[in-house]
Amino acid sequence: MKKLLFLMLLVLTIACQKKKESEKTKNTVILVSIDGFRYDYSSLYHTPNLDLLAKKGVKAKSLIPSYPSKTFPNHYSIVTGLYPQNHGIVHNVFYDVDREQKYHIGLEKKDATWCKGIPLWNLAEQQGVKSASFYWPISDARVGGMQSTYFYKYNKSTPYEERIDQIEQWLAMDKTIRPQFISLYFSLVDTQGHRFGPKSNEVKEAVEYVDDIIGQLNQVIENSNQEIDLVIVSDHGMIQVDRKHPIIIENITDFKGYNVVNAGGSQLFLYQTDKSRELQDMKSILEKDENFKVYLKNEMPERLHYNKGQRIPDIICEVQAGKCFIHKGNDLRKVNGMHGLDPYTNKEMHAIFYAVGPHFKKGVEIDAFENVNIYPAIAEILGLSIDHEIDGSIEVMSKVMEK
Repeated sequence: MKKLLFLMLLVLTIACQKKKESEKTKNTVILVSIDGFRYDYSSLYHTPNLDLLAKKGVKAKSLIPSYPSKTFPNHYSIVTGLYPQNHGIVHNVFYDVDREQKYHIGLEKKDATWCKGIPLWNLAEQQGVKSASFYWPISDARVGGMQSTYFYKYNKSTPYEERIDQIEQWLAMDKTIRPQFISLYFSLVDTQGHRFGPKSNEVKEAVEYVDDIIGQLNQVIENSNQEIDLVIVSDHGMIQVDRKHPIIIENITDFKGYNVVNAGGSQLFLYQTDKSRELQDMKSILEKDENFKVYLKNEMPERLHYNKGQRIPDIICEVQAGKCFIHKGNDLRKVNGMHGLDPYTNKEMHAIFYAVGPHFKKGVEIDAFENVNIYPAIAEILGLSIDHEIDGSIEVMSKVMEK
């Protein structure tokens, strides 16, 4: 009789544990990006709401962007777990040799085959989990012929309070149609950083305004009485630009035999079109200018994961911190901040990571880590299986996640 009673209690205990685990995987995850929010803005400016989240959950010393530290490559790395060379969006602007076509932001809306990988909203939808997106970059493109159940076409002017109101409405939906993965995007800090520089009063005001918006979002989450994990990231940092001494592209050398792409001022991409113009010869010419570093494709540092595929240029030039490539006749009067540099040699490129909710430990600070590792952590919280190859690893985040 005692054995039978013991077995019944054991079965009941196991059943309860499985029920708890099952319920735990049904949490909602809200992923928020504050574009251009540098890793140290929370210490430079007043951010009480982010500070509170750090006390209640997990904060990283910084988040390491994928190379190049630009907006679209990094937003897509965060939601695919892939480095840019593997997900295809290798910069905000670049050239594809096989397509014989130049990519620019927005082209993926017309032709989503530019994008590889399986973004989190697709992974969720494929496995029966509804998703929603309010302006995450590339979320309004039909990658793999799919989109979120709920999404908006990008409109920068949409008030931030309106975006929070929509999150509240999504959370209030019946559980049969409610999205469990929600992505949200704010661009103001990046916009002001470019225009006025990272240590300007305008950036201070932008940071503190967005922090207030985060406070409003957190209040919505608390009022919902749901099990929600909130993850807040940025894509890159920002550095001050030396406007008085730009690098004039046309003054560098004769680029005959190369397709030249000015990739956002931080990189100059050279795609060889005439094989008679030796790559090493061109590199030797370019290296005479000390305002930028020069790499052949196969010489790119391994840490950057930026040396394979037809979209990575044959020669990559990266400006020294503060410098900027521009075409003759252009000016930098409205540019005081930039990004895109190697995050391993320029700490100003580092971003932020905060996470709070039932799946995260409380009051923990984690060392800097690469943003491709966010993808498997969110997938695990949502109970999604990853059956395809990614660059990120759950091991990085598992240290700060509740079992």
